[in-house]
Amino acid sequence: MRDNIETDYLIFVSSDGKKTGLDIFNERIKKNKWPIYSKTPQQLNIKQGKKVVFYIAGAGEKKQSFVGTAQIKSIIDNNTVSTDPNQEFKSVLFFIEFKNLNVFNEEIKIKEHLNKLDFIKNKKKYGLYFQGGICKINQKSYEYILQKSYS
Repeated sequence: MRDNIETDYLIFVSSDGKKTGLDIFNERIKKNKWPIYSKTPQQLNIKQGKKVVFYIAGAGEKKQSFVGTAQIKSIIDNNTVSTDPNQEFKSVLFFIEFKNLNVFNEEIKIKEHLNKLDFIKNKKKYGLYFQGGICKINQKSYEYILQKSYS
């Protein structure tokens, strides 16, 4: 899942750093400013209009869950050399701004839906699909998550 084949659907992953993955997610959404680092995968797929699902990794509250959706509104150049205060030693290349942001009322726990998410081929090692900060998701799985968010 680390290839850069064109896709319209992405997962943005928030992992534990100096804060929990959920706290980092909430901070980024409040500012509507998501950092992209030099080694973040799928950079070629980060374009205006792409649909995004947010996933909380790590060990804190709402861990291993989908928590919202959005669409990429714009890409903001980082005109200064800066690092993310939550992820030490990671230089920020640029930031993503979102539109149509929807934070789910209830998280969607991945373990309860693994068999319906066909972008994950190895169900026992599903965590590998979320490494690196951004990963691809297919339309069918995206729509399944979206539908579950309304349930």
